[in-house]
Amino acid sequence: MAKSSRRRFLRAGGLAAIWTIVPQWGCDSNSVKFREMPAAPEMEIDGEPMTSDQLPEPSITSNDRFYLQSINGQAYDPNIKSENWSMKIDGLVDNAINSLTYADILAMPMQRQVMTMQCIGNWIGGPLIGNAEWGGTRFSDVLNLAGPTSEATYVKFTSVDQCTTSIPIERAMRDNVMLVWEMNGEVLPSKHGYPIRLINPGHYGQKMPKWITHIELINENYLGYWESKPENRPFRWSNDAFATINSRVDAPLSIWDDVRDPGNGGVVYTLQNIRTGPEGTFLIHGIAIAGEGSVERVEVSTDGGTTWNDATIATTSSPNIWVTWVYEWELPIGGKF
Repeated sequence: MAKSSRRRFLRAGGLAAIWTIVPQWGCDSNSVKFREMPAAPEMEIDGEPMTSDQLPEPSITSNDRFYLQSINGQAYDPNIKSENWSMKIDGLVDNAINSLTYADILAMPMQRQVMTMQCIGNWIGGPLIGNAEWGGTRFSDVLNLAGPTSEATYVKFTSVDQCTTSIPIERAMRDNVMLVWEMNGEVLPSKHGYPIRLINPGHYGQKMPKWITHIELINENYLGYWESKPENRPFRWSNDAFATINSRVDAPLSIWDDVRDPGNGGVVYTLQNIRTGPEGTFLIHGIAIAGEGSVERVEVSTDGGTTWNDATIATTSSPNIWVTWVYEWELPIGGKF
């Protein structure tokens, strides 16, 4: 990709540009061979192109195929029993809570929202991303039980695995920040944070701790486990961890296997054989996300970034949720991909 095109990709809100994908160091990953290509959605109804109000909702990632990450590796599972679990809220509060139980939280008003979560270590085009419907209660309602004081500026989290992180209190009080106990209509799976985890739209998974046991209101910009890494280096993982634009090509090139490697995807290049249809075209498709923005446009290049063409957004576009995009490629005579 030309430098000017890359700058455009990084700056443009809601514009996702697709180019050659090169894996970088990410969360945990492993190598598998690709077996089944994710399908592109239908683009017509009774032979007519869909209008924007007819587009389907973006696909949901099943719980057993949602990527996994923890400070102890992908396989870590604390196997917490809800009857033995409780959470305390203290620090700069008027009414410290020493033991908020699972039943206490489940009794609070419930809401659901769809949100795409992505690992901060996911490379451009990588597999460490998933879209799910999360069910729980507003985090602000839980914090208000303890009554944060005016001196509180950050909320610090400690998990059962001793992972820590913090977020500014003004973001913690947003209506779409939740403590959740459901994932896709099911009880939150153990490896995904049961009994309680945080959902914090607009951020990478680094700022959505699992297995929370302690919430502390503080007045300092606390650096947690990931934000303090890597040690003895002049750089660190972002403490803001705002989710940014990313995209992935699922056909004809994939480094992702959602079938043989549930939960984490693959990291081996796999090429799909390109066979033209009766009109000499091939369907290129994938997903794109624009953080807290909505994806308004996706551009595809089939010649290494020399030229760019608009793809079609094939699902509804909303903040914090991925879309599927589709591009009908007319293969050049005698050309190759």
